[in-house]
Amino acid sequence: MKFITMVLQYFVQHKLLTGIFIISVLIEVAYAVAAPLSLLYLVDEAFTPKDLKAFIIILSILTVGGVISICANASGDYTLGKLSGELIRKLRTDLFIHLQQQSLPFYQRYRVGDLVTRFSTDMAAMERVIRVSCPFALRETLGVILGLVMLFTIEWKLSLAMIAGSVLMFIGPKLLQGRSETANVAYKEVQEHFSNTIDEMVKGNRTIKGLHLQTRFRERAQKQIHELFSTGFKLYMTNSLMERLPLSVLLILNGTMIGFGGYLIFHDDMTIGGFMAFFTLFMAVGQSGSNLSYLIPNLIESSISFQRIGELFEHKPNVPEMDNPLELPTSLSSIHMDRVTFGYTEDSVKQLQDVSLRITAGSYVAFVGPSGSGKSTALQLLSRFYDPQQGVVAIDDLDLRRVSEASLRRLSTLVTQETFLFNATIRDNLLLGSIDVTEADMMEATRKAKIHDVISSWPAGYDTWIHHEGGSLSGGERQRISIARALLRKPELLLLDEVTSALDPATELDINELVEQFRTNHTIISVTHRLASIVNADQIYVFKDGQISETGTHKELLQQHNGLYLSLWEKQHGFHLSQDGLHATVDVDRLAKLPFFEGIELSLLREIAVLFSTETCNDGESIVHEGDEGNKFYIIVRGKFDIIKSFLDEGEKRVAVLQDGDHFGEIALLKDIPRTATVRSIGPSVLLSIRRESFHRLTVEYPQILRALERKLLERI
Repeated sequence: MKFITMVLQYFVQHKLLTGIFIISVLIEVAYAVAAPLSLLYLVDEAFTPKDLKAFIIILSILTVGGVISICANASGDYTLGKLSGELIRKLRTDLFIHLQQQSLPFYQRYRVGDLVTRFSTDMAAMERVIRVSCPFALRETLGVILGLVMLFTIEWKLSLAMIAGSVLMFIGPKLLQGRSETANVAYKEVQEHFSNTIDEMVKGNRTIKGLHLQTRFRERAQKQIHELFSTGFKLYMTNSLMERLPLSVLLILNGTMIGFGGYLIFHDDMTIGGFMAFFTLFMAVGQSGSNLSYLIPNLIESSISFQRIGELFEHKPNVPEMDNPLELPTSLSSIHMDRVTFGYTEDSVKQLQDVSLRITAGSYVAFVGPSGSGKSTALQLLSRFYDPQQGVVAIDDLDLRRVSEASLRRLSTLVTQETFLFNATIRDNLLLGSIDVTEADMMEATRKAKIHDVISSWPAGYDTWIHHEGGSLSGGERQRISIARALLRKPELLLLDEVTSALDPATELDINELVEQFRTNHTIISVTHRLASIVNADQIYVFKDGQISETGTHKELLQQHNGLYLSLWEKQHGFHLSQDGLHATVDVDRLAKLPFFEGIELSLLREIAVLFSTETCNDGESIVHEGDEGNKFYIIVRGKFDIIKSFLDEGEKRVAVLQDGDHFGEIALLKDIPRTATVRSIGPSVLLSIRRESFHRLTVEYPQILRALERKLLERI
């Protein structure tokens, strides 16, 4: 309702154009109603008595009125085109800007297909209503009202009879309105689902082909296409009924009018001219009424579209900007979080609990910790993608809630593992419309990011076109271009979120060296789970369960016995990965730290170590499936995995996240039992695996291994 009020206010703001349009419509409708009435005078005053003078006068009046009506028609079309065009332009622009102002939770709630459908289908439906349906409805309504007035002046008894019958024209559509609204909502929802499937298919085409998921997506698409057919058919039949019923009633009324009109003529209660005028005028009024009933399905569809667009407009940003925000200085001296508490929803578990930290300018700081510990959430707050529920996040003692977003984005730049590149050239992706960045600046940034030589070797160089948001490039190339793009913005504060998590070892080493070079000119805050990449950081904050459990340099943290950082370091240490990331090995010292291998002689562990094979997997690939045979034990060398269990009432649900150094499936070494959960990769990953059959052959030769393993597993159970 608020949205419709906003649209009406727009018309009120343009009083002159709106006034001209309404006057033009009134003139047009008045002539359309008056023209049939002329038959009364033509037949009774001119044709029957054969009065030429009366005929000429009536004809002249009709001609002058026709010219005026044509001019009014043209004027109405011009003003309507101007008004509706400007309104649609304003709505599209306002909606686009409104979406830009939304915070991350908004885009987590609405998927791409949801928003695209609203911009295309719903906005098109609204445009049809504003340009066509509403003006048409206004004309037809005025035509019905003025026509009824004229009908009563001609013959009130016949008019009453016709009005009583006309009520039936609107009863049928009214009864079907609820069904039509339900069908419209269902059809638009199915359109959204199908749009989302198309979006996933286009963006994930490489993964879909790599995992051979074409059949799965084809089946999903076929199901949604069938739903489009069935819901569309229901909608079509409902709308057809709403249109056909008024026409059927109109045909019945025509027969009734002819019969009753003939009766009045034969009893001298009505002239022939009066009946002809009444009949012609009634046909015009009936057609207008029938047209109004035809509009009902369109208006119902548009009302749903108005609601859906209005729903977006009513969504307020979770991270609003003040009316008169403060500007951050061009250079910073410190960053701090003071007793910050935050959860993604009011009722959810808090990702951060009473967190305080201070970072001085020019520092290289790292946030580390187990998955879900809150380290990435802290970086999101420093980027002001969210606001804390309690406490303060500040730069130079200025609360980020009080500063302008523009000044914060000028001062800081965030580079994430999910590198997004625009479907444009390399040059456009680097410059992004900047007018104060030269070609030399661009090439200097790409040289620092060690991507210039690669770009120059391509046939089109910096004019090489990027497709599928960067899908045409390798992960390392995308990440280097992203870093070069960040450098071109010359940020004082560089925020890095797992920037090497999906890269091969050689590229990761290059990126880490690159970050080391930046630390002299930038304040760097890096979130990572790979501790080897931040051993030279000035300060490391170790997060656990939403709090900072340890703070210090790499050396200081390793000296804290039984500390979380030490345990994480030991868990990730002891693996060797080839430069191409396709072959891995594990040290016997690392195997000895596994609880079920503890106490086994090193010589036997060497026998076990050579049994491990290297496995690689792509993003979204499931290593094991719940219910499958358990025949392998895995150690994660590099990567991150979701542990997913199926619940009777809730369906699939993530219950844990594993990453570098974690292991799973050890029960498979001893027990022939099905997998209790699905393990799915989050990004490219490398694992070491050992088959139960291979391990059993070793235990036959060395039964002490089996006894030690059974003892440890029994202790765990």
